[in-house]
Amino acid sequence: MPRPARFTHDDILDAALAGVVRHGPRVNVADIADELQGPVGSIYHRFPSRDALMVRLWLRSVERFQAGLAPLAALPDAHEALLAMARHIPQFCRTHPDEATCLTLFRQDRLLGEGPDELRDVVATMNDTVTALLAGVTRRRYGRVTKRHHHCVRMATVVAPYGLVRPYLGGPIPLLVDDATAAAADAILNLGDHPPRSG
Repeated sequence: MPRPARFTHDDILDAALAGVVRHGPRVNVADIADELQGPVGSIYHRFPSRDALMVRLWLRSVERFQAGLAPLAALPDAHEALLAMARHIPQFCRTHPDEATCLTLFRQDRLLGEGPDELRDVVATMNDTVTALLAGVTRRRYGRVTKRHHHCVRMATVVAPYGLVRPYLGGPIPLLVDDATAAAADAILNLGDHPPRSG
């Protein structure tokens, strides 16, 4: 009868997370094994390569971040729902600073071209649920979804919040970032109520 594995999938991901925080994004498997207090072989028993391990860590951080969006998208007032989804970015990064660091490890578009083959399908569909949530709230907010509405919502809930919080990652994130995020998102969303400028 085979012995049960000493370390779980999440044990190793937790060690990788600690390794990233301690050593930075170039953390190696030996450093992760030190955090795990186990042999390197235990890591390769669960993950075929360092790249696969690091991408799995990134995906777990993304999933944990995304888990907070569904209740916000369900708020009755669609405009307030989108503002709450925008604020979720600095709030998550403040309360989960290590996970926030891991969110910066990769970009989805680059992984689709360069990431481990066995994870391409997972990476390709990782944002599908959030994309559907945003489309639903966008439709509630504007009554329909045009290209302009799509761009406004993406700028308000993704581009602006990440731009505002990113300089603070790795240190304290002022509460002012939440207010600035909401103010920027509110202004951007309101642009969608007006036709684009000509010329």
